[in-house]
Amino acid sequence: FGAAVVGGLLRRLFASVDVHRLAEIAEDAKRNPIVLVPSHRSYFDFLILSWLFYQNYLVPPHIAARENMAFGPFGFLFRHMGAFFLRRSFKGEPLYAAVFHEYLHLMIARGFPLEYFIEGGRSRSGRMLAPKAGILGMTIRSFLRGDTRPLVFVPVYLGYEKLLEGQAFLEELQGKPKRG
Repeated sequence: FGAAVVGGLLRRLFASVDVHRLAEIAEDAKRNPIVLVPSHRSYFDFLILSWLFYQNYLVPPHIAARENMAFGPFGFLFRHMGAFFLRRSFKGEPLYAAVFHEYLHLMIARGFPLEYFIEGGRSRSGRMLAPKAGILGMTIRSFLRGDTRPLVFVPVYLGYEKLLEGQAFLEELQGKPKRG
């Protein structure tokens, strides 16, 4: 269902979706756990990658998403499309941090593809935001716990011919806070 909805949406919004080097990523994913690390310019980023994997008979990635994305029916839908929700900060919450570290380790140890946005938030302007090392550090610590397979990080660039969230970007430029 999700693939049909996302595919229809992409066909309406974009003239094409051009993909490069997917066969190499598929080969890596057969042998090793992979971590997709796309830039984050729009809410469409995670939808596009999941749809692309599904359309090419690859296991769609498990996607780290902020807990604010778990709202209403969309939270249910996103969870069933591979999202797992986390808090923006784990400070002062050692139990939450320990449970999340174990969850992440389990996914890596079992070879599930992961996806997270190293910048944390979206950048609708096209500029890269400063990276945040939190989940990256957790991923490395999990890997160092004993997996003998390489952990493959796949940087992903998603370029758009349209500015998808143009009105929100204009509001940001005028000094209004970023929504979502």
